[in-house]
Amino acid sequence: MGSPIVSVLLIGICCLTLVNKSNAECCATKEEVIYKMDRGYCRDVGGRGDDPHHCQIIICADGVALEGSYCGRGPCNVIGCNCDGGCLTGDWSKSFVGMNRYYGIEVLRATKFP
Repeated sequence: MGSPIVSVLLIGICCLTLVNKSNAECCATKEEVIYKMDRGYCRDVGGRGDDPHHCQIIICADGVALEGSYCGRGPCNVIGCNCDGGCLTGDWSKSFVGMNRYYGIEVLRATKFP
């Protein structure tokens, strides 16, 4: 018969395998928004472009321009998961338009990507 230590180690490894399964929230999704505006310049709302009728910005769910690589409330690991405080929340381009009403923004295209 096998050693009791080997049996305990095998049982321990099996338990750790089951316990280690987790569903970490990842905050890697971003949205590219192509928009035009009635007033101001693209840079006034954090966007890029020289023509206010064709601007581009990458935003997080809260409608704010992406800073860094991921859309976490705090620092994330290297693949954008386990961010301190979780992910930013909101209604993406609708949040962007709502925060910048003064500029008369009209979204031409919005595309989410990881």
